Amino acid sequence: MEDQRKRTIIAEIENWRRNHLLPEHYCIFLLNLYTEGERASDPAATSRNKKKGAPAAAASGNAGKKTTEYVYVKREVSPVTGKLILGWLLGALVIAGLILLAFHFNRFQTSMQIAIFTCFSLVFYILAIVFRKSAPPLTHLFLGLFFLITVWGGIFCIIQLGGSLAVILLYLGVLCVLACGSAFFFGYSYLLYSGMLGLALLYGVATTERVADEYTWWRSELYWVPLACMLTGVAFLMHRSSPKWSGVFAVCGLLCFFGAEIQSLYIPEAMRDLIQLLLFIKVFISSVYFFLTRGYWYSWLRL
Repeated sequence: MEDQRKRTIIAEIENWRRNHLLPEHYCIFLLNLYTEGERASDPAATSRNKKKGAPAAAASGNAGKKTTEYVYVKREVSPVTGKLILGWLLGALVIAGLILLAFHFNRFQTSMQIAIFTCFSLVFYILAIVFRKSAPPLTHLFLGLFFLITVWGGIFCIIQLGGSLAVILLYLGVLCVLACGSAFFFGYSYLLYSGMLGLALLYGVATTERVADEYTWWRSELYWVPLACMLTGVAFLMHRSSPKWSGVFAVCGLLCFFGAEIQSLYIPEAMRDLIQLLLFIKVFISSVYFFLTRGYWYSWLRL
């Protein structure tokens, strides 16, 4: 009864092998398993595999010995899908459009230039959302193109319209806030780094003249130390729920802690010797603080 059942299974496996219902190496493995290595592989199939560039090496023995066969299967090309075709077509259209605009962009009116920048930015951002789960590398590429076009194109259009520095800073601030929001939507921490550090840079540029009026070192520190403490405090508050984002807040808070000294380098009234002394003191304080709270930082920064 057992032999009859085994013969039936072997016949069924051979049928699968002839009709290509299972891959060749799976059928050979099952045949060797049920025949205990006594059945030799099909010479026609072996020669066919060799002609196709898929060599197979088999080691067979007597009853009770296991047989191992190595088959190198040719890797199949991924099927052509509608999304793949759409991606190629959109990529070709974008490249063609960019080449055309590069030659004729200055001929357009300012309103048309703004419309072109806006359309391209929206297309890249929508593509980043579409490929967010299926193709993350494309998402990174489209996000980079989106922010590159929005920053460069926005500043170019504002200058063409005669906008002031305050308008440019306001526009860049909106983009930084958008980067922070996109970081939580896409789950990429580098977007949050870019957005928060961009906001800190804009904050420094906007407050330089105010700090330079009647400059004193402690007045400069009042603009940056509370901001650094606030960001670090937010990091400690959210380190249990989301250590990934808390690490970003902690690092940005640490960099803002040195913001006063960096800003003072661009103020002529600031004494360079005093800046060096303050930097030394802050590095020492930061080192002690980092050592005492190393248990948190190691998990935040994955050290």
